[in-house]
Amino acid sequence: MKALAALLLVLPDGLTNAEFEKLRKDLQLKSKPWATIPWQASVTEARELAARTKKPIFMMVDTGNPIGFA
Repeated sequence: MKALAALLLVLPDGLTNAEFEKLRKDLQLKSKPWATIPWQASVTEARELAARTKKPIFMMVDTGNPIGFA
């Protein structure tokens, strides 16, 4: 919803109800395919789940620097 609030600040004339409803639907995370992935915070739990379901693990690692430089 922060993105929607930011968008409202950018648009000078505001939104019509139809535009708002379309944006609200598009910005709902549950409607996105990646939101259905069973994310795990623990590598151990992810490995156990992957072994049980015979599926691969996708790991996303962050260096901690917001700019992305190590």
